[in-house]
Amino acid sequence: MITILNMLNVRAEERRAVICFLMCTLVVGNLVWYSMGPRLLTLRSDEKKHEVELADEKMVQADYKEFKQKVEKLNPKDGLSTSEQDAKTGLRRVLSSAAMDSGITLENTSISGSGKTNKTNPFEEFKRNVTFETDLINLVKFLREIALKEDSMIRVSSYTINPTRDKQRLQVKMMFIASYPKPNFGEEKSKKKPNR
Repeated sequence: MITILNMLNVRAEERRAVICFLMCTLVVGNLVWYSMGPRLLTLRSDEKKHEVELADEKMVQADYKEFKQKVEKLNPKDGLSTSEQDAKTGLRRVLSSAAMDSGITLENTSISGSGKTNKTNPFEEFKRNVTFETDLINLVKFLREIALKEDSMIRVSSYTINPTRDKQRLQVKMMFIASYPKPNFGEEKSKKKPNR
């Protein structure tokens, strides 16, 4: 201790006062720490709990936004075509987009017409036949792209898959169906009586 005081150029008559000051500072510091220590530890634990709760709240809010977007995408009013023309256009657009994303060239697409369903079914169907050559991987990509289109009600109705003559690729013929709601389904038609 005296060596440290000598290094700090403290004179002999000042040493006693410096040592007393340091001891008082040490005692007061210990008393303050003793009185504040438990509270500081409590505040730190509360802060950690608050950070965990805040992270959980942010995660819940992110999940809420994600699920809200999914519900909006699955909302029938937003996701269904509202007319036969919308169904035709949407089906052609989805097939073309999926084919382009999968590296497939559609060789032949033909319209099978609108298949009217029974009176209790709220949907009418629009069919389209497609023919193309591809390999197995691109075929899977093509079907996956169509399945991921959440804004359409498109499904495969029938298909035939045969190998080409050189056995290197697949010759694919598929029929896709797009469903759309019937106009004014469920509304009672008012019958007007002729005036006599």
